[in-house]
Amino acid sequence: MKQAETISIGTGYYPDHWPRERWPEDIRLMKEAGIKVLRLAELSWSVLEPTEGEFDFTWLDDFIEMASDEGLQIILSTPIEASPVWLRHKHPKVVRTDRFGRIHGDRGMHCHNNSDFIFYVNRIATKMAEHYANNPAVIGWQIDNELRNVDCYCEECLVAFRNWLQDRYGSLEKLNEVWGTCFWSQVYRKWDEVTLPSADQLTISVSQKLDFTRFGSDSTVNHLNRQVDIIRSYAPHQFITHNMLGWYPKLNAYKLAEKLDFISWDCYPHVDGDNNIECFLHDHYRAVKGKGQWVMEQKNGYFNYSDYNLAIEPGLIRLWTYQDIARGTDGVMYYRWRSNKYSGEQNPNGLLRHDGTPRRPYYEVQQVTNELAEFGKDLIKTTVEAPVALLYSYDQMWAFEAHVQYNNFDHREHLLTYYRQLIRLGITADLIDPTADLSKYKIVIAPSMAMISDEIHANFISYVEKGGCLIIGARSGMKTWSNTTHEMPWPGLLAKMAGVVVDEFEVLPDKYANSISYNGKNYPVKVWLDMLETKTADSLATYNEKFYAGRTAISRNSYGDGVVYYAGVMGSNELAYDLIADIAKERNLSFSPVPEGVYVSTRSNEASSYTFYINVNRDEANVVLPDEGFDVIQGERVSGEVRIDGLDVLIVKNEVKK
Repeated sequence: MKQAETISIGTGYYPDHWPRERWPEDIRLMKEAGIKVLRLAELSWSVLEPTEGEFDFTWLDDFIEMASDEGLQIILSTPIEASPVWLRHKHPKVVRTDRFGRIHGDRGMHCHNNSDFIFYVNRIATKMAEHYANNPAVIGWQIDNELRNVDCYCEECLVAFRNWLQDRYGSLEKLNEVWGTCFWSQVYRKWDEVTLPSADQLTISVSQKLDFTRFGSDSTVNHLNRQVDIIRSYAPHQFITHNMLGWYPKLNAYKLAEKLDFISWDCYPHVDGDNNIECFLHDHYRAVKGKGQWVMEQKNGYFNYSDYNLAIEPGLIRLWTYQDIARGTDGVMYYRWRSNKYSGEQNPNGLLRHDGTPRRPYYEVQQVTNELAEFGKDLIKTTVEAPVALLYSYDQMWAFEAHVQYNNFDHREHLLTYYRQLIRLGITADLIDPTADLSKYKIVIAPSMAMISDEIHANFISYVEKGGCLIIGARSGMKTWSNTTHEMPWPGLLAKMAGVVVDEFEVLPDKYANSISYNGKNYPVKVWLDMLETKTADSLATYNEKFYAGRTAISRNSYGDGVVYYAGVMGSNELAYDLIADIAKERNLSFSPVPEGVYVSTRSNEASSYTFYINVNRDEANVVLPDEGFDVIQGERVSGEVRIDGLDVLIVKNEVKK
């Protein structure tokens, strides 16, 4: 795959939605805006294969030729999300079967184990790959569109689930053991008795539910990989990616990305939303492959699926684009080129209005492409600096969802508690799988890792023994990897390295709180509170109230050449901020706290660094630069305290000191 020469800016276009006479005008406007890349065909199966086995690529060929003659590059999509009517009529079971046994579809809700669906998907992917493998305008492929973990309960999924379980556990005896089927008399005596967790089941174990989610994710990964293998066999020189559905926790992105050249996602921020969510997702998807991600759909107008729609303020499209790039994105594709006229997406989310004339965001994109012309070629050769890892485990989320014990505990919100404080401190994190290589990180934060596998335990031990710093969050180490409770004292496998035992715990309703004393300051804490018995660890914070006043809430333990912190409390942003700041200072991790609403990250290589300051406030903000540098947008030297206007961006280039 050829390395891109600069940051790629593009858009999604639907030539099959507009008259051919309009194509030249759209291409002209694209060129004037600085658009270089187009995404095509992700929803066009019914026009590429209008009747079964009859393929028509002529319209797409004609448009690609017209666009490429003007210098535009093409990303093709396998058009699987929207299957044609003729296919669903001939084979109704390509649509998922719900837990009540009904055919129950929705967007993208195909059964990924249905043999008929697999046949037709493989055929259209093969036909397209054969046809476009040697087209010089086609630089890459997007597999399907916004894939989902499809919870299908059909007969083919039942057979596939049993096979998946046999591969995973080897024997029925092992399955009974790890699921704990002795409870509620759910013991299986033969494989034909093992079921899906469908609505007709009398008892469903939380381990069964967890494995069903794992199975569904793996089925979706297999669906993607079959298409990847087909395209790779014809066009190994063209890149392959997939656009993840934003904050969608039911599909394991680490597994999904294994065969992809890079991963992409679709970014739809709320105007009044928590900007931390978008940064969080960027930091996750970047870390999934350890390389630059793409945004295949960047919002530039109104939502199509929302209870309300705030106007896109001047500067927001440009700001969102630079935020994408600041956090590792190498390609930004706006959704969509022209506002849609049809069906469920008629809100004007497009660079052109419904009438085909440019909207204000069109000119902001034009501004971005003009600015990137000055430094985009250098920026593409850089990667994001992230000295901290925040562990983001799909299995943990699935386990908590399979067994919701306490409604006021949200695993992702607990992750965000730590993430938001890193943002305030000006520290960028990689959001990675707990089995990933941890050696390059100065600090690793593991919030609420309730399930700990032997592999994760060994990874933690290796990291800490060699000098790493691990922060373990409350409610950790309680369970096996099959979502059953350990027989050993909590935090289970983590107890020795943490140097503590969880003696008791308390889960508070929203109306109650406790407090702890840490470094001479009191902090309110709530939700989940671990009462720690220190073994080899030192006590850093103690509870102030109730019968466990004076008991340890936060501890520190030296282990090998490293250190392990156990933060056994939740519910205080200020505590998380102060604790991370203190640990960062101890680990000699340099950081510069930034004003609220300012987001900082750095892309660098051996020669230079680019530090981005993104001000999402509507008012100006001041930042203090650690060193004198060069403002690449304004083209001037900057140092000391610098003002950033509301909804504006400062990008400072520094030469790397040798």
